[in-house]
Amino acid sequence: MFFSIAPVRQKNFSDFYQLGPHTVSTDAGWHRHDTDSYSCVYKGYSDSGRLVDQLDQIAAQKEPELFGSFCAIVYNNHTKRLEIKSDRWRGFPIYYENRIGVTNLKPMTNTAWTNCLLTMDSDLAVTIDTFKLIGELDDTPVDRAEIVEFIDQRLSQKAKNFAQFNTLPVRAFLSGGVDTALVFSYIHRYVPNHELIKGNVIEYDRFWLQNSADLAEHYWGYKQIHHWTTPCVLTSGTPGDEFMLRSPSHVDQFLKYHGIHISDLLKERTWLHSAYFAQPKHAKLFETQTVNAKMPLKMLQHNLCDGSINDWQHWHIGQTLTWTPLRDLEIYKMFLRLTPQAAIPQIMDSAISIELMERNYPGLSNIISDQKNTGNYLKNLADFLLGPA
Repeated sequence: MFFSIAPVRQKNFSDFYQLGPHTVSTDAGWHRHDTDSYSCVYKGYSDSGRLVDQLDQIAAQKEPELFGSFCAIVYNNHTKRLEIKSDRWRGFPIYYENRIGVTNLKPMTNTAWTNCLLTMDSDLAVTIDTFKLIGELDDTPVDRAEIVEFIDQRLSQKAKNFAQFNTLPVRAFLSGGVDTALVFSYIHRYVPNHELIKGNVIEYDRFWLQNSADLAEHYWGYKQIHHWTTPCVLTSGTPGDEFMLRSPSHVDQFLKYHGIHISDLLKERTWLHSAYFAQPKHAKLFETQTVNAKMPLKMLQHNLCDGSINDWQHWHIGQTLTWTPLRDLEIYKMFLRLTPQAAIPQIMDSAISIELMERNYPGLSNIISDQKNTGNYLKNLADFLLGPA
């Protein structure tokens, strides 16, 4: 779901569209839609229906209302302006330089954060408007049982909708990580027609070949993604750490606010995330990061939500769409309402995530690596993917 809006075609892109006076360069997989009121190119999916059927609503809305993962670049025939529309929790960056261009491939002088709406005049003059993205926050505590039920209902509904509206082949990949297994458990439960991928797949297309170095440099998620040149959907656990209360920076702030230090927890016993949190870069962060424990809890919640919603990792590329149900701010808000003692098992052991996947697929947690992102993290997949030795 990469694009560039500039005075001329960008040669490192594969597809090109003319929307009014604007030249839009994209990767593969975009579609065009024209009406009397607007012309647009779009890509991705909506949680609540076929994206093409919702384009009139998307074009007319003043701020994002729909959820999913999509981008629609809309030229308004009445205002003569180009507008970049997305789902409410936009999972990709927008970079721009006034009167020069806009892209989401490589950083430019300015960044339009997730709460920013960008429009352009015919001369590429950029206007930025903002909206209240995070919404209401609640600092009343929830217990583990309540949050498990909330997340299960939310992810179940997303999976049901996905099964109803998706028309593309569905491919699932297991990495030995908690998040890919959690998402796969909902695919297993609700999407019977799926293919389990047993290896790393990268099929080259023109955009991939011309931009692979920039993709790897600016977005770490593209070092781990799969890519097919025929239309399909790849299920993804991204960005699980950031929305399931395991991001090192965020859990350090969350725990320090409550007077708890991860370094002390690491001394208690070996957790699933012990080796991950003990990495030098994380140990240094835990040692140096400070938190104002006197600020209201809602302010801490707001700061952490703002950090997560502006953490862009990977999104659709070429003909491969990525289904990323864990990018959900309402789930993250619920996690931030846990008491510290109730949160520690999730932070250190992914206990809530594991409980959820076991609901959908009993025994699936056996495929998770012994330590997150460390050592032979694929070894527990051997019997599951290949059968007993």
